Amino acid sequence: MKIPSVLHNKQFIKLWISQMCTVTGLNIVNFVLLLRLFDRTGSTLAASFLWISYSLPILLVGPIAATVVDIVNKKRLLTITTLLQALTILLFLFTGDRYFLLYAIMFIYSLFSQFYLPSESATLPNLVRKEDLPEANGMFLLTKQAGMLIGYGSAGFLTLLLGFQSTIILCSSLLALACISVISLPTMKAIRKINVEQDLAQFFSKVGEGYLFIKNNKSILYPVLLVAGSEMIMLIVAINMPALARDILHIRIENAATYIIIPALTGALAGVMLFPKLLKQGLRKKTIIKTALLILAFCFLAIGLLLNFLPIPTRLWMLPILCLVAGFCFIGVEIPAQTFMQESTPPEMMGRLWGNLWFMSTIATIAPMFLSASITEFLGVDTFFVILGIVIFIAWFYAERQIKDHSMEPIKEE
Repeated sequence: MKIPSVLHNKQFIKLWISQMCTVTGLNIVNFVLLLRLFDRTGSTLAASFLWISYSLPILLVGPIAATVVDIVNKKRLLTITTLLQALTILLFLFTGDRYFLLYAIMFIYSLFSQFYLPSESATLPNLVRKEDLPEANGMFLLTKQAGMLIGYGSAGFLTLLLGFQSTIILCSSLLALACISVISLPTMKAIRKINVEQDLAQFFSKVGEGYLFIKNNKSILYPVLLVAGSEMIMLIVAINMPALARDILHIRIENAATYIIIPALTGALAGVMLFPKLLKQGLRKKTIIKTALLILAFCFLAIGLLLNFLPIPTRLWMLPILCLVAGFCFIGVEIPAQTFMQESTPPEMMGRLWGNLWFMSTIATIAPMFLSASITEFLGVDTFFVILGIVIFIAWFYAERQIKDHSMEPIKEE
C-alpha cells in the first residue's frame, strides 16, 4: 500500500499528533461522563446538558476566537490552548456526584477549545501543499474517527481497569503530549500585530466579515451548511446512543461501543481511506455528497422503522451493519465539502471561516438537541431516528436542487 504523500511532511505529522491526542483524550472523557450521567439518571436530557455546557462558550466567544486566530501567532495559540486543556481535564477529579461542577468544568474546557479548533484548521493549509489537502483532510478525519473509536471503545474498559481518576489523569497526559507536539511547529506570524485600542473595536467587524464572506459566496455557503449539518447530526446521534442500546438492542449501555460506535467508526475509517482517492481520480464532489446523503437517510429510516419488528438476535447484527454504512456516508459528506471550503477560501479568512462554522453549527444544534432528547424520552428512540431520516432525505432533495454542477468545484486560477 502506498503511503500518503502528506505523511512525508514532518510539520503535518506534528499537527496530526496533536490532533490525535486532543481528540482521543476528549472522547474518552466525554464517553466516561456520558455513561456516568445516563447510568445514574436514566435520562437523555441529563446527558444533553453535558453538550450544552460544552456549547455555551462557542456561542459566547466562538466568533471572537476565530478572529483572534487570524491576527495572532497560530503556533503560540495551539501551544497555550493544549496546555490549558490538559490542566482543565484534571479538575474532573474533584467533581464526584456534583453534576453542576461537572458541567462547569466542561464549560471551561470548551472555552479553551474555541481557540484551538480554528487554529488547527487554519494552520493545516500553511503546512501542506494545495494538492495534498484532500489527503490531509482525510488524515484529520481519520484521526477524528479513530479518536472517537479509541475513546468511546476504550472508555468503559479503562474505567473498569484503571478507575475513574486514573482514566482522567491519562486523558490529561494525552493533552500534555499534544502541547509538546505543536511546540516545534514553524512560527506562523500573525497577519498583523495586535493593538488593543484598535483591535478591540475591530473584533466584531471582523466577525461580521466572516459571516458576510460565507453568506455572499454561495459556493462556500452550501458546503458550510453541509458540514455544519453533518456535525450536528453526529452529535445528536451520540447523545441518543445509550437510549438506542437500551431500548432497541436491550443491552447494557456499556456494550454500546461494540454494536454501535465501533461499526460506525469503522465505516468512517473506510470512507476516510476511499474518498480522498476518489477525489484525486476526478469524481465530482457533488456526486459523492448527494449519494452519501441519500444512503444515510435510508439507514436512519431503517433503524427507526425496521428494527423493532425483528427479533433481538437479528437486530444485534443488522444494527452494526447500518451503523457501518452510516459512518461511511457521513465521511462522504464531510471530506468533499471541507476540501472545497479550504480550496476556495483566502488564507486571511481561513480562521474566521472555520470558527464561524463551529459557531453556526452549535447554534443550529441547541434546539434539535433538546427536541431529540424530548422525542426520545416521550416517544421513543425509534421515532427519533424516523424523524432524523426524513430530515436527511429533505437535505438530499435540497442538495439535488441547489448544488449545481459548478458550485462544488474550485474556481480555476487565471
